[in-house]
Amino acid sequence: MTETDIQPYGPQAYDSRHIPQQSPQIRQHAGLLCMRLPWGNTLEVAPLTFIEDDSPTELREKEEEERRNPGSYARKQKKFHNACDHICYRQAHASIWSHMWAYMWGIGRFLFWLVLILSTIGSLITATLINEEGIWEEVIREYKTFIIPWLLAPTLLSWIIGHIAIHRLPSYWIFTPSKGPVWELNRQTGMVTVFARKPGQFKEQGYDGDFIRPFHEFDAYVHVLPTRQGMPLYSLHLVHRYQPVAIDFMPLIGRQSSDKNSLALWDMWQNYMDISKPLPDIPVLEEFRHLDPTTAEHDRRTGRNPRYWRDMDDRTFKAAILAMQDRINQLDALSRPNLMAQYCQYVDR
Repeated sequence: MTETDIQPYGPQAYDSRHIPQQSPQIRQHAGLLCMRLPWGNTLEVAPLTFIEDDSPTELREKEEEERRNPGSYARKQKKFHNACDHICYRQAHASIWSHMWAYMWGIGRFLFWLVLILSTIGSLITATLINEEGIWEEVIREYKTFIIPWLLAPTLLSWIIGHIAIHRLPSYWIFTPSKGPVWELNRQTGMVTVFARKPGQFKEQGYDGDFIRPFHEFDAYVHVLPTRQGMPLYSLHLVHRYQPVAIDFMPLIGRQSSDKNSLALWDMWQNYMDISKPLPDIPVLEEFRHLDPTTAEHDRRTGRNPRYWRDMDDRTFKAAILAMQDRINQLDALSRPNLMAQYCQYVDR
């Protein structure tokens, strides 16, 4: 793609300098365990997964694959209903089969080692405490008749099958597309889309198909979910201010023991959607920066190296990750004033 592919922003593209007045909020649609995050005063941050998952080596391999097979990246995105470029970020879940192989590999491996370690420790403690003649023969018999065939063998088999499926079989056999995308944030149009996964899903909201509304009508909330031990886990939700429709970003960054990654993701989404600012400077978006008008002008003015991430060496990449982590740790977004409150009236719980 070249500069001739640059497309102008749509009339409703989000511009933090020109936010329209909006209707007052009537009802709060976020859960009781949610904290609303303020708009504005963002920093140039992104969750580490948006940095670590696209190393310079992987970027160059992807670039070489595209050179050898032009259009492969676009075809793959279309097949899997995903997108991540200067136009939009569209997310789709993996298919049920893809999840199954991943669970067999990950959970099988975890349970195998867990059972092996606990059963071995338990057997040693039992034999030591009882200390009777023939106890070791009894422990070995228990291992042979119960632990190995009913606990170790099934988990080991699950681990092996999952490993073979993910790492040895052709990826197009294992990683299959889902039925369609789940949500999309579109920088060029300024719209957020929550895709209807079943007929009439948003009928009560007055939509026959997908739910599509401007970005400035959504608020970000940190959802706090306590574990069984009472420890809080945090994830980010984007909730429509006027309708009970929301996006859960947990599949992107998971649930974290700290709220910092949720705060960083909210800053990143605001920067991504705001056409008055350049695209977030993260590896996955670098190849599209020259196609976004604001970003292209910013990079021309600042003299940014267009291959900053792609030509980076491993040591510099690790330093960039640590620098981003430091910026994330210093985030204090909850104390910021909510700039969106100037354009709409919120309701308290």
